[in-house]
Amino acid sequence: MSSSTLDYSQDPKRPQYDLIIRKDQPFNAEPQIQDLVKHYITPEKYMFVRSHGPVPMHLDDSHIITIQGGINTKQFTVQQLKTQFEKAHVMMAMQCAGNRRDGLHRVKHTKGVIWGAAAVGNSTFAGCRLRDVLHAVGVVSFKNDLHVAFESVEQCEETNCYGSSIPLCKALDEFGDVLLAYEMNGKPLTRDHGYPLRVVVPGYIGARSVKYLKSIIVQDHESTSYFQQRDYKLLPGNVDCEKEAEEYWCKVPSIGEFNVQSFVCYPPPTHDNEMNKLIMAQGYALSGGGRGIQRVDVSNDNGETWQVAKLYQPSLTTSAHIWGWCLWTIPLDYKGYPIVCRAVDSAGNVQQEYPVWNYRGVLNNSWRTVNL
Repeated sequence: MSSSTLDYSQDPKRPQYDLIIRKDQPFNAEPQIQDLVKHYITPEKYMFVRSHGPVPMHLDDSHIITIQGGINTKQFTVQQLKTQFEKAHVMMAMQCAGNRRDGLHRVKHTKGVIWGAAAVGNSTFAGCRLRDVLHAVGVVSFKNDLHVAFESVEQCEETNCYGSSIPLCKALDEFGDVLLAYEMNGKPLTRDHGYPLRVVVPGYIGARSVKYLKSIIVQDHESTSYFQQRDYKLLPGNVDCEKEAEEYWCKVPSIGEFNVQSFVCYPPPTHDNEMNKLIMAQGYALSGGGRGIQRVDVSNDNGETWQVAKLYQPSLTTSAHIWGWCLWTIPLDYKGYPIVCRAVDSAGNVQQEYPVWNYRGVLNNSWRTVNL
């Protein structure tokens, strides 16, 4: 849909947020990097907001979601989902695939909102299990070639409405924890975060957690949505414009799980530190697919030597999968170099040293930054 035809006049007022606006219309914003690690569970005022168009109006518990599973089609209001299905909870890190795009943009021009390193947050969501709802429409087993496609009410700059999909095996996984969520951090979803109902897909990039949900379809192919087929893909490094991307959209797989990631949040890059002064460095680390963080190494001498940080990851010993992030701290002497960190997840995946540039600026997880 043309951006000139989209009406933003009814978007919510946002006095409660303490965010840096990266794009005004549609509204995209992230917190100051040092604010991100003040809480293990990210308060709404520090939770990044990702929008593709105007925030939908006039939705409430009477909003209807259509669910098509094979030959069966049923409709549920949000209120019926609340009352007819068991309420479940999940704590998870929500991360935009473009988190840290600014690091790639310094290498070469990228397409998309130029996010810093705070397009991520850790929240608790509550709602009904997608698995239970699919069972109710007769979808109780899966084949590897089936997908669950989600469509939103949200109108977008790029196309008529937002859509995405995940493999059916993820949706039906007893330990996959995919929810149709109506609460965040113990309160009803706000309009910016998907009220009255959104999908949350733990361990996957935020693009798969569709807000303002209106339909769910089980089908034998991925969503045909622009955001599944022509966005959120890791294009080869030789592609640097839309014309060159055309050849690869149908060849490159859609991103599902995000990669291992960490970042130094305190001291922030603009902080004025004294030489040899002891500081308490802080940051976050996370990995996709339910993989926990095994270790975070931190360097105060440009990567010559490394020290192991103390981790706070409370779900590590209590859950089959680790969907939440890890916060880390370490006391260091400031030596005049930017403090850098690298995380290792439970599968042994480690962050790479240098940025791997790609046109869409996604999945940047380098521990060394590029300053121009």
